[in-house]
Amino acid sequence: MRIFAIAMAFLLGATLEPAQADRVRAAYENLGGAAVEAKPATALPEGVEFARIDVTPRMRSASFGHATTLIVPVSSADGGAAPTQFWVQYGKSTNAPARLFGPFSL
Repeated sequence: MRIFAIAMAFLLGATLEPAQADRVRAAYENLGGAAVEAKPATALPEGVEFARIDVTPRMRSASFGHATTLIVPVSSADGGAAPTQFWVQYGKSTNAPARLFGPFSL
């Protein structure tokens, strides 16, 4: 089973356990938009593997708004320890470029 998980992580990128993803999602929801946008970031750290969580609100029209992704550092070296921080990425929209914010503590 472990080999399957490693193969899936290689194919799909890093993943989080459902409880960890729920914890990150809850921390993001508690921040609010103003707190997120108050902490712009220039880039993600280099040499780190990241899991991505899509938290884009569902809309009727795909031409408005932006994709919102939570980016969580994941390290196989730490034995799957719970994440301690995350970044928020707003994807490009019809009226704004892509933007990155964080890091935010969990």
